[in-house]
Amino acid sequence: MFGGKAAPGYTTAKRIIRLITGVAHIVNNDPDIGDLLSVAFLPNYCVSAAEIIIPASDLSQHISTAGFEASGTSNMKFIMNGSLIIGTMDGANVEIAEEVGEENMFIFGARVE
Repeated sequence: MFGGKAAPGYTTAKRIIRLITGVAHIVNNDPDIGDLLSVAFLPNYCVSAAEIIIPASDLSQHISTAGFEASGTSNMKFIMNGSLIIGTMDGANVEIAEEVGEENMFIFGARVE
């Protein structure tokens, strides 16, 4: 399951959402794997939706451009519910790494020192 939303001028985010929904269409309609794997996109991700999906999540992916946009604090809620974090070292991921140890996260990409 993917959840998110894109600001009106955020072209790249809109493209990623289109990609996810395109992959979902192909995977969900493939007769060989359709009954084994399903891809879903939850539009207009918000606090109300998060309250439902966070406790059931195994993996939280928060990817932002280090030093330019914070990854937000929802990933703190994910990790408090036992979810694994995969993402860039930005925003709340920096604080999470200080508390749980970077060895307990899957961090990649550029860093801002």
